[in-house]
Amino acid sequence: MAGHRPFRDLVADRMKDWSPERRAQYEARKAQFEAETATAELTGQAATRAAIEELEAGKGARFPSVDALMTDLHDGD
Repeated sequence: MAGHRPFRDLVADRMKDWSPERRAQYEARKAQFEAETATAELTGQAATRAAIEELEAGKGARFPSVDALMTDLHDGD
């Protein structure tokens, strides 16, 4: 597609006009997002797949009652 530029190039062009304070805010938010992403727990389909594999490997916990399950579930709250 002639004439089209990648989004990152368009953003980089706009960033040229930013003040040093604005650029520092952007960099701080970007670093925070990257740190959160790097340490994020599994979510969605990946978490489901990991749980299924754990159960299939026989590593699942068993509870004698629903109350015991709920107590374990909310133990870290």
